[in-house]
Amino acid sequence: MKRNDPMIHVRTPLQLKAQMQRSADQNRRSLNAEIVVGLEFYALHLEQTKKAPGHVAKQSPDASSK
Repeated sequence: MKRNDPMIHVRTPLQLKAQMQRSADQNRRSLNAEIVVGLEFYALHLEQTKKAPGHVAKQSPDASSK
């Protein structure tokens, strides 16, 4: 990743951070790189789920429907 990539700051439960750190260590990546890989996997999963037959997207109510 480049230094000019956007930064985000998140708070995570301590157990989740420890789990991600163990995974990063096992995969010989930094914690940051491990989180990025996890987010990429999640985004891919969302896209594949949207394309799945029979998928019904959840609709959230908007202010105009009140």
